[in-house]
Amino acid sequence: MFQVSPFDSPLYGQLLSDARTAQHLGDAAQIRAMLTVEGELALAQAETGLIPQDAADAIAAAAASLTPDPASLAKGVASAGVPVPALVKALKEALPAGHARWVHYGATSQDIVDTALILNIREILIDHQARLLAVINGLADLAETHRGTLIAGRTRTQQAVPMSFGLKVAQWLAPLLHQLDRLDELRPRLLRLQLGGAVGTLAAMGEQAADINERLAKRLGLAAGPCWHTQRDALAELSGWLGLTTGSLGKMAQDWLWLAQSEVGEIRFSNGGGSSTMPQKCNPVDAEIIVAMARTSAAAVGQMHQTLLQEHERSGSAWTQEWFQLPQQLMASSVALRHALDGLRFIEIHDQRMRANLDAYNGVIYAEAATFELARSMGRDKASDLVKQCAEEALSGNRHLLQRIEDRTGEHIDVDQLAQQLVAGGATGRWLTDILEQARLKTAAA
Repeated sequence: MFQVSPFDSPLYGQLLSDARTAQHLGDAAQIRAMLTVEGELALAQAETGLIPQDAADAIAAAAASLTPDPASLAKGVASAGVPVPALVKALKEALPAGHARWVHYGATSQDIVDTALILNIREILIDHQARLLAVINGLADLAETHRGTLIAGRTRTQQAVPMSFGLKVAQWLAPLLHQLDRLDELRPRLLRLQLGGAVGTLAAMGEQAADINERLAKRLGLAAGPCWHTQRDALAELSGWLGLTTGSLGKMAQDWLWLAQSEVGEIRFSNGGGSSTMPQKCNPVDAEIIVAMARTSAAAVGQMHQTLLQEHERSGSAWTQEWFQLPQQLMASSVALRHALDGLRFIEIHDQRMRANLDAYNGVIYAEAATFELARSMGRDKASDLVKQCAEEALSGNRHLLQRIEDRTGEHIDVDQLAQQLVAGGATGRWLTDILEQARLKTAAA
């Protein structure tokens, strides 16, 4: 079979895939989960007396031991448009005829595929949460270390005013805390059993239908309730969560790329990739991949919203569309989280370069702070006009902004004292502390 996606490629796998997530997305994982559902369904039905207990035990045992080669099911999948009929056939062939007749009794293919998907998603999200907590912990450590490190705050790509690098890091962290909360809120809506039978009525299971639904859900550790064959809102919500997670990581990585530019040089990654002909380069590969994953996931969110449009009680086309989008998003978020952890392991902070960049352009980045300092004695409007003139002179000359202000006013403003006020002033200390406390509570609770 050809590999047509970098997610599946042996060549690109170490860069653009994740082995732990692949274990829950591959054919073998899907087959194993579907067989688990079939076996547990039979046992739940036997508990209510719908099918014989000996048949249920035999079905469960066969489902637990059966390991069909995905290729052996491919022809049946191509014919039916779904893997369950071929899998049920293989399961029945592993049983005596008297027991085989009770396999998949009253269920429909979508029940098995969707429930198996939810079981695998549950495992992936456990891993996502663990990695997300690790990223949060790494960012919290970095922010705490650099509370007092001054960096140029930048708006619209231009230097604006100095700020605490620790607060900048905390602003990468804060959206990830929101994602942990959203994941907790999402789980009850997402981790639900799918069991509705042909058109969502479970009519073939008779009076025991609701009881079987509840018993099967309990066996699988999922929530019971009405089927959701064409109600795909929870999966679309998951898609949104994945898009937000990779997007938040992508914003951080985008900053990493800009801060690591040779001309800026405020951070560097010691595991950066080199070049065959330019040995001086240290390409920020982790950051590049995170940004790529964020864009990939964002595109899939719109496609997943398209799958909300389903006809009547089952849609073959919208359902198939999900099979293309959701696994890609799950993999993209795993890859982004993995590279975020690698990036935090190998990031180098060049605080001296941060300070040097603050002093570039003769200190005009201190213009706002100087204006408010002078406004105490001469009023805001006059101070603003004066600093604007001095800033223009500083940009075109070779003297520092604060020296030009002193030349005009005789008032000395100490640059180190001003810098200290900026790194600790305003709401920086309070907001940084609040975000870090939230992060420590989240990681401690885990």
